[in-house]
Amino acid sequence: MSRYRQPDGNEVLPDSRLRILLLGASGFVGGGLWTYLAPRHEVVGTFATRPIPGLVHLDLRDERHLAALAADGFDLIVHAAGLVPLEAAEADPELAHRLNVRPVEVLLQAVRGSAAKLVFLSSDNVFDGTRHQYTEDDPRSPVNVYGRTKTAAEDLLLADGRHLIVRIPLVFGRGPWTNTFLARLAGPTTIARMDLVCAPVYLPSLGPALARLWDRTGVVHYGGSDVLTRFELMSRVQQALDLPTRVVAAQGEQVRSGCRRPPRLVLRSTRHGLLGPGLGSALAHLAGLPSA
Repeated sequence: MSRYRQPDGNEVLPDSRLRILLLGASGFVGGGLWTYLAPRHEVVGTFATRPIPGLVHLDLRDERHLAALAADGFDLIVHAAGLVPLEAAEADPELAHRLNVRPVEVLLQAVRGSAAKLVFLSSDNVFDGTRHQYTEDDPRSPVNVYGRTKTAAEDLLLADGRHLIVRIPLVFGRGPWTNTFLARLAGPTTIARMDLVCAPVYLPSLGPALARLWDRTGVVHYGGSDVLTRFELMSRVQQALDLPTRVVAAQGEQVRSGCRRPPRLVLRSTRHGLLGPGLGSALAHLAGLPSA
């Protein structure tokens, strides 16, 4: 049986082979999940605008296609698609609802009466960032459109009762097809806020963690081990990869943004003991990966 060694050195044995639909496989987070899941399971992945060989085209707004695909006998449907940039959601709340909420309604209807289980990737942005940390039991209070759409989607799933919501924080690393995170460090200067605190998760750790959690129902959190500011994270990544950018510290009032961001988002769990690898081991692993 093949094994996967995480950046923290721990080995994870794969589950029995499942048939999985991975929505959003062409994205940054979805691509990371594809890299882990595809060699171990029968995975059908989707893309929306970025064609990837082996992936199926799907526009989430094509409800007939989405429903037909979801009803095609999958064991798991991992939903990692939607409108992710906070500023984009804030600028167009209607589009954010069509891409982040309505597809969940379609999926729930499509799998009703079947054995298929939905695993929905949600966000730490369902919280307002005023607490020291957040567990699954804390009340949600989103402060931006993106967080409100994630909260609405969660409510649909929780009302059904047999599916799983996995809340994740900022994810960093290098994706197989798109490098959304590293693109932030692509210019000569990188503005990074000192007043935003997070517990970021390293992308390659997400797939193994998901495989250990997806037999659960309800809500689970998966956060990173280290708590740090966005400035600290960006500075450490820049140093580890020796990137030709200068990371400049900033406060919220110095950064033009069309979206309110919660100041402190630290996810912790009362339902399991999993945490992402420490930043040091994650960056050592990242520095050893080939550039895209």
